[in-house]
Amino acid sequence: MNTTGKASGKAKATTRRAAVKLPADLGIESARELQQRLSATLDDSAPLILDAHEVTRVHTAALQLLGMFFRDRRAAGYRTQWRRPSAALCDSAGLLGMTNLLELSRESE
Repeated sequence: MNTTGKASGKAKATTRRAAVKLPADLGIESARELQQRLSATLDDSAPLILDAHEVTRVHTAALQLLGMFFRDRRAAGYRTQWRRPSAALCDSAGLLGMTNLLELSRESE
């Protein structure tokens, strides 16, 4: 499909991206719901964006789920990135030494 018009004569590829907005509270009581939401996108080969700008509370269980999610998607060759990760999320990941696993050091948006 040519989306650039007649002038270029080249097709411009468009990439579909899925987005998951994380809730403000990622406490242990919300871990089950987080796991279900992440599982629904685990095998989606499209690049995935996690919007985490509203996150104000993070429990270790949520970070563990996110860590395994990133690990599994990376192993499958799928791209996952953050959109505006909150200070609470970044600080919590840093305290537990999970910054690299969660790719928070390479914020893309």
